[in-house]
Amino acid sequence: MAHWTEELFIDSPELFQWNFEIRSEHVHLEVDFLLEKLKEHGFQAQKILDMNCGIGRHAIELSKRGIEVVGTDISPHYIDVAAKKAEEAGISDKATFLVADMRKIVASLSSAKPFDGVICMWTSFGFYDDATNEDILRQCLGLVKPGGFFLMDIINRDWLITGFSERGYQQMGDRMVLEERKLDPLTSKMINIWTFLRKQNEGNYRVEKTVNLDHRVWSMHELVSLFEKVGFKYEAVYTSFGPGFSPQQQIPLGFRETVRSRMLLYICRKP
Repeated sequence: MAHWTEELFIDSPELFQWNFEIRSEHVHLEVDFLLEKLKEHGFQAQKILDMNCGIGRHAIELSKRGIEVVGTDISPHYIDVAAKKAEEAGISDKATFLVADMRKIVASLSSAKPFDGVICMWTSFGFYDDATNEDILRQCLGLVKPGGFFLMDIINRDWLITGFSERGYQQMGDRMVLEERKLDPLTSKMINIWTFLRKQNEGNYRVEKTVNLDHRVWSMHELVSLFEKVGFKYEAVYTSFGPGFSPQQQIPLGFRETVRSRMLLYICRKP
């Protein structure tokens, strides 16, 4: 039986693609912030791996700044879209896109490493069991030069549980996604059912696909411990991209600030 990432991102990638498209408008501001913070921490960003890059939003914008980027994703469709966007932007010489499963990221990039750093954006981590998630981070450590960075943008478990909702929906154009959600407090896994609908005519929708998915969520102290367990050294955490994002706000290690932050952006260093 295929894993849900394969069922959604390989078998039916168009159902989720609009989520990437609607987030492309402000990607230049996100990259401004990333590069500013990396520079503040003394990191060089000349060659970057964008792991699980989707349609290449961040990879393409980084390449426009003169940075060499390799973008990888499990979805051949997203990689095709990213490559075409890079060509249209005239930066195909700087942005390379490869189909790669992050569970085998080292084997997929044997000829492309080492990197100055790895980025993993928009909660594109935590899709597998704890041992596999840990192994993915350990593989990333091996892809980064000594003194390089690992940067992750991911949803915050503490924010999630404060206003948890068992149901929700998203709508974009003629498509709608109905979401049923459960959070297992013992495993910290989000267990979701996404039902994708497409509008047929006024007031009528047709079910296109139902996907059962799950992903691990972490509180800040848990994720920092995981980074350091695999060999990264934690540097800093910031509020990340989403409602309430402030480019200048570094989160203190305090309860109130962390709970209020929907997304967190972590920066770690390879010793």
